[in-house]
Amino acid sequence: MKQRLNTEFWLRRRGLRAGAASALFRPRRCCPRHGAVGDGRFGGLHAGGNAALAAINIAYPIQILLNACALGLGIGGAVMMTFYRGCQNEVKSRQSLQLTVLLLLITGVLLSAILYISAPVLVRMLGAQGETYELAMQYIAAILAGGLLPVLGNGLNPLIRNNGKTIAATVCMSSGLIVNIILDYLFVFRMGMGLRGAALATLTAQGTVTVTALLCLGHKQFWGGSRIKDLIDLSLVKQIIQVGFSPFGQTLVPCIVIILTNYICLQYGGDDAVTVYSVISYVLASAQLLLQGIGDGTQPLLSFYHGGQGHSELRWLYQKAFFLSLTVAVFLCVSCFLFAPALTALFGISSDLFMLTETALLITALSFPFIAITRLTSAFFYATGKNRNATFLVYLEPCCLLPLFLISFSSSFGLSGIWAAYPAAQIVLCVCALVLKSPNLETVLEKTATETKIHMN
Repeated sequence: MKQRLNTEFWLRRRGLRAGAASALFRPRRCCPRHGAVGDGRFGGLHAGGNAALAAINIAYPIQILLNACALGLGIGGAVMMTFYRGCQNEVKSRQSLQLTVLLLLITGVLLSAILYISAPVLVRMLGAQGETYELAMQYIAAILAGGLLPVLGNGLNPLIRNNGKTIAATVCMSSGLIVNIILDYLFVFRMGMGLRGAALATLTAQGTVTVTALLCLGHKQFWGGSRIKDLIDLSLVKQIIQVGFSPFGQTLVPCIVIILTNYICLQYGGDDAVTVYSVISYVLASAQLLLQGIGDGTQPLLSFYHGGQGHSELRWLYQKAFFLSLTVAVFLCVSCFLFAPALTALFGISSDLFMLTETALLITALSFPFIAITRLTSAFFYATGKNRNATFLVYLEPCCLLPLFLISFSSSFGLSGIWAAYPAAQIVLCVCALVLKSPNLETVLEKTATETKIHMN
């Protein structure tokens, strides 16, 4: 009885709750999409030059939408599954997993169909014209034809991780990345298949991830033998969506910043500045993916301990993960400073832009330690039901901090100000995260929530 009341109290208290025109949509933020680097590298250099690279980047916001929905549902379901397991409610935990898989299937089919039908309009709205439009349509049509695969591939991974199979989850995602890079080389470079080859490589990689993930979850212990009508629980669906709203926004909202940043780049440096921005975007995305992985890897245990009321374990785990994230981030930052010329050369940057790109990389790398702390703290918030804090951090950066720094820094320092805007925004965001995580503030919020509950009762 006490356990049930604790669960209800937690749920009630927390409210469980994307030419010049085409250049505007080149990616910046991390998105767990296999082939982001591979398709950009091989597509840009071997599948049609600048037009092909622009086409891939034009399609990027559409892919972000698929991945955002997948991650939102996957993380939301994974958090609820682990929470109920921590509460020793295996029936509810299993139902959370099964219902999440069902939601991913429905979302993947419906969303990819809607986007496929509306793709010509969306690609035009994203600024594609002429050859870029034709290439973008080729690429996105191939991706959306198998749109269920990226949804399942990205959405199932959090479920595997929260089932205690962290190594299997890492192997799933890593296998997809390796397959994508190899097939990009074969299809685009060796076989000359162009953007269709790049899209086919991405779909094959996502298919690899999906099949591997389904095999990991395919045991009857997890999701066999249940009828669909027994899985439908609207209150649980609401909880999954509400918990997943923060990671959904973390993936989707940066599309606004992509457009704004590229627009400012065009104002102060033209197409050359946008080219530099595209390069540092890929490097930044890779670093963010690794740093996000530490938070994602820690989240299952955080959710479990939270469900089991293990407050001391929560603090201990967060502290250990904090220092691990910070260590990895400092290592990445130092590596960028040591190997900046090699990283720049990797993308085939021309000699006249080489120094500018290298400088931009060095400035951007300063943000890595702050990204690490913020991402880990955000994972802590949504793992422990503090969804308002997580959502606040997600939307504060793209909707407030980054536009503010971009506009003010670029007007004062030109291109250097554009590169410096991101580290500055991350510093402020990191401070906000640590303030929200501070023990004193947490105590005040807990006291307020308790008093509110007593008053309502």
